[in-house]
Amino acid sequence: MQPNEVNRIAVGVVRKPHGIRGGVKVTLYNIDLGWLQNMEQLFVRSGNKWNPMRIQTAQGHADDAIIQFAEIKDRTEAEAYRGAYLYLDKADLPELQENEFFIDDLKGCQVFDEKDDLVGEVKDILTPGAHEVLVVSGGEDEILIPVVEAWIMTIDLEARRIQVRSIEEES
Repeated sequence: MQPNEVNRIAVGVVRKPHGIRGGVKVTLYNIDLGWLQNMEQLFVRSGNKWNPMRIQTAQGHADDAIIQFAEIKDRTEAEAYRGAYLYLDKADLPELQENEFFIDDLKGCQVFDEKDDLVGEVKDILTPGAHEVLVVSGGEDEILIPVVEAWIMTIDLEARRIQVRSIEEES
């Protein structure tokens, strides 16, 4: 996943083309499909340039969407977007409820275990499927921690602190 931008946040990644008319299959994070369907545009970064992408249609279920952008006319053009991250302006994000957060906001948080020992810092977040996975760098080692209740005890975004269950406790 790309790092957070000052005024934009990654909301999905293009997995592959879909169909012959330029649709793309997208894995969403940070927003749900219903909310995306009310959006007019997303952005793709190319070098230092932001390219607006006008949404014509968005359909699918859960975190998987098929999006048709006005700028993509056929499958060949869609192929060029494989692996591209889709962003939107943070100001356009929906207001969060209490105890909700955007997954990208976890980057840079310090991670501590149950004994309050520093495990490391969240360097990246993977989205392999059912749930996100924190990539925590602790010196030379990287630890993968699933973002699920069984592993995450508390998240304090103001303090930039995450407390997780000890690996030894889960054995």
